[in-house]
Amino acid sequence: MAVALPTPDQLRVVAEQCGLALTDEDVTSFRGLMQGSVDAYNAVAAMPDEVPIVRYPRSPGYRPAPEENPRNAWYRKSTVKGASSGKLKGKTIALKDNTCWRGCR
Repeated sequence: MAVALPTPDQLRVVAEQCGLALTDEDVTSFRGLMQGSVDAYNAVAAMPDEVPIVRYPRSPGYRPAPEENPRNAWYRKSTVKGASSGKLKGKTIALKDNTCWRGCR
């Protein structure tokens, strides 16, 4: 869904709601400052979703209870039955919280 740059009138309404009065130059400046962010968002939104094929079954995960997570280190825990061989066979690993993991909610 594309994001549109706010119109000058929309900016003025929001400014008034916040107790601000914008000059025409302020409105032009703010719209110019917003344009790059709006363009970047729309460029990312237009990119195709490249969702990889799930090769190994996995559980959707769960939020561990405090007794299982005493230091609040885990947001989700899940299991993947991986390959029958390889460097990670039989290992427990953690994924950083900014890593998307298909099938884990």
